[in-house]
Amino acid sequence: MGPVALRCGNAGNWPSAERGSGNKARWQHFNPYENFRSLGATSFSAPLPAALSCWPRGASAKKVRLRAKRCVRKRCVTLNVSLRVPDGIVLASDSLSTQTEPINQKLNVTGKCDACGKQIEIRDVQAPPINVPSSTWPYTQKLFPIAERFGLATYGSAFVNGRSIYNHVVELTPRLPKPKEGEDHFSAVSKVICDYFVEQQQKQLSAWGIEPALLPDEWFPFGFQLVGFRTVGVPEPTAWTHWIRIGKIAMVEDVTGLGCYCSGDLSVVALLWPAKGAAANYGAFSLQDAIDYAKFLIRTTADYQRFSGRLPTVGGDIDIVLVTNHRGFQWIQQKELYRILDKPFA
Repeated sequence: MGPVALRCGNAGNWPSAERGSGNKARWQHFNPYENFRSLGATSFSAPLPAALSCWPRGASAKKVRLRAKRCVRKRCVTLNVSLRVPDGIVLASDSLSTQTEPINQKLNVTGKCDACGKQIEIRDVQAPPINVPSSTWPYTQKLFPIAERFGLATYGSAFVNGRSIYNHVVELTPRLPKPKEGEDHFSAVSKVICDYFVEQQQKQLSAWGIEPALLPDEWFPFGFQLVGFRTVGVPEPTAWTHWIRIGKIAMVEDVTGLGCYCSGDLSVVALLWPAKGAAANYGAFSLQDAIDYAKFLIRTTADYQRFSGRLPTVGGDIDIVLVTNHRGFQWIQQKELYRILDKPFA
């Protein structure tokens, strides 16, 4: 970080601030976004995992491993769980949305005048607002059919550019590419999803008057898991997961082989999964085992938060879908309202 620009009362130039601890500001030129890792989640200093994946022996990861991607000062909401088992893919998500409210605070900023060497202090400098959870809603739709063959789950911010993720996905669905001979349909669909939501994120930042270049590269306010089977470029149909993170740009991570992948609030999943070794014998899972395991991870997270006394980030109904190479996307468990909304017009 560079120096804080402070105006000395008895000199005609700008002093350099000395960054300290306690309540001293740690900004750059009083820019409210330069050092923020995520808008609306700056009050949580403890880093939480943004995604965890676990593979059994013999999976394409080539060895048992537990991997964590960490977001600094970002409290992820929701828990998405996908399992790639021998007979297909199970994708599940909770339905809770958490509202945040801004808390305004003022800081004292200290520095030294370059001209006279005098220590100066500016009191009650308005800091950027800190958003903290205030209430919840248990009926958010976070799981979607994509091109009748893939499943999509979302976590993080529930709205972008003034509309819900559900609303965006409904609008985006007719624009998705159709399967073409010799084309990797899964990757083509993933790219369209990335491009669309990056564009929407850019429009939102523009409406807010925020310059994207000032945001950290690791700023990803929301993301997705896209699951399905790839049939091009592989010797046989292969279960695949794309972990998609949306920020200034889209970041995509490929995950394949038998195993489980989670995204969102992993504070409880990280406690359940061992530091070494596979968390479960995924290679022996039936489809029903995978469904039950996804429910277990989501329900255990919700119950733990309920009894811990913290405002929950996971809860509500659990939606579950099954994706197979032969039958594509199928609902296993879905909220009644969205089941009605998903029916085609007569």
